[in-house]
Amino acid sequence: MIENKDKKMKKLFSSISLRTVFVIPFIIQIVSAVGIVSYLSFKNSQKAIREITQELREEITSRATQYVGDYLEIPHTINTLNDSAFNINILNVNNPEKIRDYFWKQVKLTPKINTIQIGIHEQEKYIGVGRTDGKLVYKISDPLTTQREFQSYAIDERGRPTKKVSGRPNYKMRLRPWYQESFQSQISTWSLYIFFSHKTLGMTLSKPVYNQSGKLLGVTGIDITLEEIGDFLKNLRVGRTGKIFIIERDGNIVASSTEEQPFMSKGEDLVRLNASNSQIPTIRSTTNYLQNHFGNLNKIEKSQHLEFTINDQRHFLQVTPFEDPNAKGLDWLIVVIIPEADFMAQINQNTRITIILCIIALVIAATIGILTARWVTHPLIALNQSAKDIAQGKWEHTVHLERHGHDELGELAQSFNSMAGQLKESFQTLEKTNAELVVAKEKAEVANQAKSRFIANMSHELRTPLNAILGFTQIMTRSQTLPRDYQENFAIISRSGEHLLTLINNVLELSKIEAGKITLNQKNFDLHRLLDDIHHMFQLKADGKGLQLLLERDESVPRYISTDEVKLRQVLINLLNNAIKFTEAGGVTLRATPIETPDISLPKRISFAVEDTGAGIAPEELDKLFEAFVQTETGKEAQEGTGLGLPISRKFVQLMGGDIQVTSQLGQGTTFSFEIQVQEVDAEVVETEKQKRRVIALAPNQPRYRILIVDDKIFDRQLLVKLLNPLGFEIKEASNGKEAIEISESWQPHLIWMDMRIPVMDGYEATQNIKTTTQGQATVIIALTASVLEEEKAVILSAGCDAFMRKPFREEDIFEAMHKHIGVEFIYEEVQEKEIKLTREILTPENLATLPEEWQIGLQDAILSSDRKAMNGIVEKIALVHEELAEALQTSLYNFEYEKILNILCE
Repeated sequence: MIENKDKKMKKLFSSISLRTVFVIPFIIQIVSAVGIVSYLSFKNSQKAIREITQELREEITSRATQYVGDYLEIPHTINTLNDSAFNINILNVNNPEKIRDYFWKQVKLTPKINTIQIGIHEQEKYIGVGRTDGKLVYKISDPLTTQREFQSYAIDERGRPTKKVSGRPNYKMRLRPWYQESFQSQISTWSLYIFFSHKTLGMTLSKPVYNQSGKLLGVTGIDITLEEIGDFLKNLRVGRTGKIFIIERDGNIVASSTEEQPFMSKGEDLVRLNASNSQIPTIRSTTNYLQNHFGNLNKIEKSQHLEFTINDQRHFLQVTPFEDPNAKGLDWLIVVIIPEADFMAQINQNTRITIILCIIALVIAATIGILTARWVTHPLIALNQSAKDIAQGKWEHTVHLERHGHDELGELAQSFNSMAGQLKESFQTLEKTNAELVVAKEKAEVANQAKSRFIANMSHELRTPLNAILGFTQIMTRSQTLPRDYQENFAIISRSGEHLLTLINNVLELSKIEAGKITLNQKNFDLHRLLDDIHHMFQLKADGKGLQLLLERDESVPRYISTDEVKLRQVLINLLNNAIKFTEAGGVTLRATPIETPDISLPKRISFAVEDTGAGIAPEELDKLFEAFVQTETGKEAQEGTGLGLPISRKFVQLMGGDIQVTSQLGQGTTFSFEIQVQEVDAEVVETEKQKRRVIALAPNQPRYRILIVDDKIFDRQLLVKLLNPLGFEIKEASNGKEAIEISESWQPHLIWMDMRIPVMDGYEATQNIKTTTQGQATVIIALTASVLEEEKAVILSAGCDAFMRKPFREEDIFEAMHKHIGVEFIYEEVQEKEIKLTREILTPENLATLPEEWQIGLQDAILSSDRKAMNGIVEKIALVHEELAEALQTSLYNFEYEKILNILCE
């Protein structure tokens, strides 16, 4: 059955001419291209409409939110000023004339305010200044002077009342809604109602007022109308026929971009207009859709983008909650609705033109294809047959074309004949070579990919916990109550962590060394301080093994030099670490001595040596010491290290103009020594080490910054929380990219700390999603990553991140980034810089001569008798009067420099 079908198919295709086979695929391609272009054009138009309308809705909502917020801020400002005036007795409830003049000036200077008023609690007196028919009037109601009649007086140009213009009997100020709501809640409150005298919708912001002793004086109120909000909405262009309106949670209209009033007549009364009863079909249908979609308007908690149909026409909708965070009673929804038809007319016309052009192109292309096929078909048949023969290994078959002249096909036939002979000789050789190249290429690609994955993963796994170690150490050292010895311990942890970070970086730079890309980074620094720091770093480790760690620095060693400080530090640390690791008894000595040069114009050279009394190295192993990943037998027994320390150290020393030498005897010890080339510099060009200023608080008069921390590691999130929360930042956390997007949309943070390797949705995709919105464009996103690959920085920034920071980070880097990108201002701890002096500059005969004679004699006797306890007791007494001298003595005593101290005492 199957064979019969195959035969039928072969028979069918064999009966089709070459010309037909040449033309049909060409036509099919053109038809497919036309269809795909038409389809994509239609889909892209729909997508474009969604994107354009979303951007338009967000822009209009943003502008409306900004305007309403600014408009409602005016009553807050005036209420605050009035509250302060009553509190500090600029205004007094017993002086109504001064209150009247004060309110008159405010109303006159603030056109957007309708009325400024106060209800005095104990006296039940009402005083206010407002506008009626565009003119300023003075309003008063007093149980004593007006017998509770609400009286209005015209005001002259000096703010003095002239004649009575109206009166209303039996006015009970305490029963007014604006007074009651604020009096009961004891906070600022909005009251929204219809101003019958103006026949307009208005609001009152009321606020309780207290004197300096905290006693309630009354309630101030600011009346504003909502006509200006409506006028602003009318001026917003929402597409061609779109609408924007503001409603309360019960559906009552606050303002809209239409001419419809937000209230309606009911008999002789005016009542609020509910949006579901609006005469505007778009507003009415949109409100009904929101109520049906959410069930209740109170369930709308964040900005929503929705689509629905009105009379079979698609409409795009955005509804955004709006609240006043500084007062209760205001909970609105800002609704923007845009019909799809506003944008479809031009797009449909463009689509039709595109389709017509594609059809024309199809006809022209098909015609040209048929004509071309007719001209090319005949010679191609012959060439095709020859090509098949060559493909089958029939190298003796040649092409025979009867062409008039030497055209392209004739030349092609001759090339075929020449190529057949060459291919016959080299085909097998090429086939073998290609196979070998493919295998080699695959192996190289696999090796490179494995190496890159290893470097990236190892960096992430090492730097992530190190970030927590260094970060929480910084937080602990911020404590002002931490004992000094604890502070010193944390300082040692921090320095060791920094050392570990340097080790990680250097291990990962091994690939740079192999590629010859390592460079020398010259820096001016204090060599004496560097040696002291390294000595202190390893002192506890030596003490833990019962070893004596000595630093012997020749007096003529230059203090300020220029070379690669980081690489020199790393070499010394590697050598000292190995010496202490493989020494069980005795001690380790670090020496630094200058090398005399006959020509003073030549760069100076300094010799360093690390000598130990350890197990030593066998002669046959000395040649393999500096090979990567190779360890001696002693190193293998210790089961520590990677075998990279000495190879990296040697490369660093060679880069600094020297080489490492090693001498060793089994059972007696080992000495590693090297020389480097340095340049002596002046102290002025060396960056002095200053105490870092610690952030203790936020500067005043700043907004409450919202910070979102995105990291799947809880310790890393807690590190930033503990660092930022005490300063007053508003913090939220997310453990994956999806949570970050949701919180960003609803909370609108000012800044996001984004870890790039997080589950569910990684930091790259989350950043791209956030940055696609108008709101996200205003949010600063700083990437946190444990990767050390430089190329990843470009990828992260291209994803939309505003900045890039590697783990582990320092607290000052965090604060500096926040200041740079969102303008946060900090208050720093005031510190006094302590001048760093060398022991030899402090431990002088002049300084020792200032001590009491009995202390000098006691110290001399204690040294001669090697009484360590007595030495420490005298040093403690000296510390009370001369702390730096006591520290210098303690350092010299610790290094057993007894003869040096005795010589100074005897001078």
